[in-house]
Amino acid sequence: MRTEYYIKTGLVILGAEILFSRILEFGPYGLAIAWAVTPIVILFMYVFGTRFLKMQQKTLVIVVATATSVCGVSAAIAAAAACRAKKYELTLAVGMTLIFTVMMMIVMPLFVKAVGMDELISGAWLGGTIDATGAVVAAGETIGEVAGKAAALVKIIQNMLIGVIAFAIALYWVWFVEGDRHGETPKLGELWVRFPKFILGFVAASLLASFIFIPMMGMDTVKDLLSQTKNYRGWLFCMAFLSIGLESNFRELREQMHGGKPMVLYIVGQTFNILLTFAVVWLMLSGIIFPVPELGG
Repeated sequence: MRTEYYIKTGLVILGAEILFSRILEFGPYGLAIAWAVTPIVILFMYVFGTRFLKMQQKTLVIVVATATSVCGVSAAIAAAAACRAKKYELTLAVGMTLIFTVMMMIVMPLFVKAVGMDELISGAWLGGTIDATGAVVAAGETIGEVAGKAAALVKIIQNMLIGVIAFAIALYWVWFVEGDRHGETPKLGELWVRFPKFILGFVAASLLASFIFIPMMGMDTVKDLLSQTKNYRGWLFCMAFLSIGLESNFRELREQMHGGKPMVLYIVGQTFNILLTFAVVWLMLSGIIFPVPELGG
């Protein structure tokens, strides 16, 4: 079960299918959607968990909040390391994330199709809310090509926050939660340690396809090649979701619920995330205020 490997390899392949010019064009929209919403959701969930739910395990609260607002398992692992969370707290956060990711991956595209939501808007909405990167892409592509690309770009941009958020959590825990100002202070090198390296592969694949392969081989030849790599990408995502299913343990999740508060925290936080993300996505991509970027082709 190598879930992360399958997802990250598939996403690097996906990078070759998205022209770099499209990434640059969509970049400002993705930044506004992902980077504006994510910190707000984390702060909301942390305050809600510690002050309203009165959860004593602050490490559990911040790990669940980070997993919910960024990208699930990877973010949970980074946050847990940053605040030195207990292993069972990480397991609980990951378990809830995986289970709800599968549910959202199925339910949200059905809702999008039922209401006739625009592909670009729906893809960006999925990208900003569904936790796992592979699930985001799979859900987006069930709606359409544009939705799949928008979902992937928003999630890729959101993933870039992992290192920054993990570093911020480490600083906050050392200086405020643990109250040890004389202890070991996290170094800037932690940003690189936490940074999801597959994003560099995604961008590199896009650069190679855009500026080397297309000029040398022509667009039609490159499209033929990409149609083959797309099959490999599809199988990689299939393997990823098989692994997710094998890793999900409902019995362990039930035993670690602590009175149901972690579940309440996740549901309330994810609901807030879904609503806020949709509001920002509509504001950025409806065409009423800003021009609509082109992702097709």
